[in-house]
Amino acid sequence: MLYKKMKNNFFFILLIMLTHGVCAQQNDTSLIRLNRVATIEKFQFVHAFEANKDTCLLEFTKFDKDAQILFHSVDLHCIGWNNIEEKWYSYSNNRLDSLEIRRDNLPFAKSIFKYQNSADPQTTITYFTQEMDTLMSYNTFYRDDHNRLDSTVALRINNHGNKNILRTIYRYDVNNYLVQQISSDQKGEPIDMISYERLEDGKMKSIAFTTYGEKPSFKQVYYSYDQKGRIASTLDTQNRKQLYFYMKNGLLNNVLTYNGNGALEVEFLYNYSFH
Repeated sequence: MLYKKMKNNFFFILLIMLTHGVCAQQNDTSLIRLNRVATIEKFQFVHAFEANKDTCLLEFTKFDKDAQILFHSVDLHCIGWNNIEEKWYSYSNNRLDSLEIRRDNLPFAKSIFKYQNSADPQTTITYFTQEMDTLMSYNTFYRDDHNRLDSTVALRINNHGNKNILRTIYRYDVNNYLVQQISSDQKGEPIDMISYERLEDGKMKSIAFTTYGEKPSFKQVYYSYDQKGRIASTLDTQNRKQLYFYMKNGLLNNVLTYNGNGALEVEFLYNYSFH
């Protein structure tokens, strides 16, 4: 059951990564390319621990000269877990060829992406090393008359011949901005949904994340911006707030995180190297 859940999460995240991805607390790809960023170190400093004087390297990301991610690691020891996850990316003609994941320095999964006459991968082959399983995913991408992604269908078959289908539908507003993506299983039952509320200029006003099933969950994050159009703060439905501060080149310098009671809890600090 654990591996089945990890596989479902893996493919849902992978599908979002290959189609649309929106998240705060990260630098915009155009800024990474403009500033020729080679690596980003994201440190965590816990202000809630009064005696704490040390930072912890939570994330490390390496980019090529086209701002494509080559390597990303997360050290979950920083947040109290005994795990480390590492991802290696490889590309050909600016398309993702493979993604390899290691957890606690042990192989977990490797995905190979195969293309035909499209920028979208028609076939994804994923090897789950620890379970000695292989999952084939035959992907179909549907686009509308405006060349917007309308929906995707992934037929997944493991090495025992078991099949299931993951469907994702995308919806847009009258200004062609993405406002919703929802994934469902072969029975049509919803799995996850992301809803985007937009401002008039297309910037995100809020993002809502909904998970269905045995353990449903909901989280919404609201955004505010500074005079330069950069994210100034976020506030989620649990009353947790984040404040964003930038360097002169526009890259993130640090992010302050406040808990639901308004107390400063965690600070994220960013360090860069450049090509």
